[in-house]
Amino acid sequence: MNFTILSPHLKSIAVAANRTIKKRYGLNPDGKIESSVDPSIPFRPTLHWKTRTHFVACEVADRPFPTSIKSSFADIVSSTQPIRLIVAYPKDNGLNAKDYQDDIKQCKKMGIGYLSIDADGKGEIEYQGISLSLYLPFPNDFSSFKPQIKSDVQDAYEHYLHKGDPDVGLQNLGQVIERLLLTTAEQAKTKGKFAYTGFKPPKFIKQGLLINEMIKEDVLDNGILGRCKDFAKDRNSVSHKPKNLKEAKKIEKKLKDNFITGSKILEDLPAAIIAKKYKVKL
Repeated sequence: MNFTILSPHLKSIAVAANRTIKKRYGLNPDGKIESSVDPSIPFRPTLHWKTRTHFVACEVADRPFPTSIKSSFADIVSSTQPIRLIVAYPKDNGLNAKDYQDDIKQCKKMGIGYLSIDADGKGEIEYQGISLSLYLPFPNDFSSFKPQIKSDVQDAYEHYLHKGDPDVGLQNLGQVIERLLLTTAEQAKTKGKFAYTGFKPPKFIKQGLLINEMIKEDVLDNGILGRCKDFAKDRNSVSHKPKNLKEAKKIEKKLKDNFITGSKILEDLPAAIIAKKYKVKL
C-alpha cells in the first residue's frame, strides 16, 4: 500500500488496520488511500471504504484522538453523510495513563471509534463508534430530568453514544415514555378518572390505543399526549434497514431527530403528570 501523507513509521499500523477493518465489516477491496470521502468535507482519512449504504473511514495516528480529527470533526458531522470513523493507533503508543484515558474519553464523547494494533500486527476494535451524522453532544449533567427517570435517560444516552448503539438508545427512551404513560393510566384508573374498559392492567395494550383513549378522557394535557403519540409513530419509521446511501441519510436523520424529541418529551412529561396530581414512576 502506497501512502504519501502518512508518516512512514505508521505504515505497518495502516496495513494492519486495513486488514482488521476489512474483516470486521466484510469490506472488499482494500480501502482507498488518503482520498476525500466526500467533496464537501476537507478531510482525507488514511483509508476509507464506500458501501451501498455508508462509509467507513480510518485515520491512522500515534494516539486514539489525534489533532487531525479535532480539526475535521465538525465538517464531518455537518455533512450529514453516514460516516463511521475509526482511529487506528499502535497499542504501544507511549502515552501516559492519563493522556491515554483522556483520548479514549474524547473518542467516546464524540462517537469516534478506535482500533489498537499490537507489535505483531494484530488489531482490536475496542470501540466501533457511530455514524457521525447521528452525533449528539452528551449532556454535562441530567438535572433537567426528574430523579425518578434520570438514570434511565442517562442510560439511553450512553447506549446512543458511548456504547455505539443509537438505535438501542432510542428504544430505551421510548420504553421510558411508554412506562410513564402506563403507570399514569393505572393511577388514573384507580382514582376513577380513566374509564376506558379496554384498559385492564397488567394485560398488554398497544401504546397508540392507550394514548388515544387517554386523550379522549383528558387524563393528561392533550398537547403532551399528542407529542408522545407522534414520537411513537415516528420511532417505528427508523426500524427498517436502508437500501442505499440516500435512504441511510434519511433514516439516520430521523433517528437523531427522534432521539432529540424523545429527550424533550421526558423533560416535559413528568411535569404534566404532576400537574394532574399523579406520581412520576416507572
